[in-house]
Amino acid sequence: MQEPTSIYRERLPMPALAGHVLCVWSQVIGAGETDRRHRVLPDGCADLVWIGEAPAVVAGPATGPVIVPLAPGTVVVGVRLRPGAAALLGPPVHALLDRDTPLRDIRDADPLSRRIAGLTSIEARLAAAEATLAAWVADAGPPDRGIVAATRWLARHPAGRVENLAGFLDMGPRQLHRRFVAAVGYGPKTLQRVLRLQRVLALAARSRRESLAGLAAAAGYADQAHMSRELQALTGQSPRVLLRAGQSTLELSDLFKTGAAPAL
Repeated sequence: MQEPTSIYRERLPMPALAGHVLCVWSQVIGAGETDRRHRVLPDGCADLVWIGEAPAVVAGPATGPVIVPLAPGTVVVGVRLRPGAAALLGPPVHALLDRDTPLRDIRDADPLSRRIAGLTSIEARLAAAEATLAAWVADAGPPDRGIVAATRWLARHPAGRVENLAGFLDMGPRQLHRRFVAAVGYGPKTLQRVLRLQRVLALAARSRRESLAGLAAAAGYADQAHMSRELQALTGQSPRVLLRAGQSTLELSDLFKTGAAPAL
């Protein structure tokens, strides 16, 4: 039985959210006789997600693939937080790792979920979510500048050593790891692996004729075998299957822009 179609769109957030939010997005599932099994891949981010009229959940940072069944006709809206920005929700981010947590368990969000459920247009739902997030961001203040700089460094140095990152930040490796676990959900080496996955997905989408060995080199892997092991571990799929259909969820991000990593 063929799965229903899926139309996915994303856009940049309102300017007040740019420091915390990568994008806001929507997904509309078409008509059909079976659920669509949507595969979510690790990207270092946490998402606030409203599926149909259900209350919001926080999809925490993932270390492996997550399969989400979506019924025909379902409308999903979401807000994708930057790596490290989920700390504005309250709890240490490692408590959200590899799980969906009802937003009401973290913040008083039921009024927002009821409002979103009562809105008919996707853009109105996204605007309501953005307005609430803007208030939360104003209360939380700016994200951890050290984690912001570290995340950009890791994105731009896909084969870099964590020891060099610690030196760049003038921080001990243990302190760096502790701050990462609290803000991102896991250590810097894991985030580097995840960002490298997203890099190769983006490269593959732009250059469908590139060889696997060429993609591996461009994305920062030691060789094609290294890439194959990493992609299988993070996504549960071989490179040939994954890179034929997978898409980067960081396409609207500034993480992969060229240039030097920012100073603190």
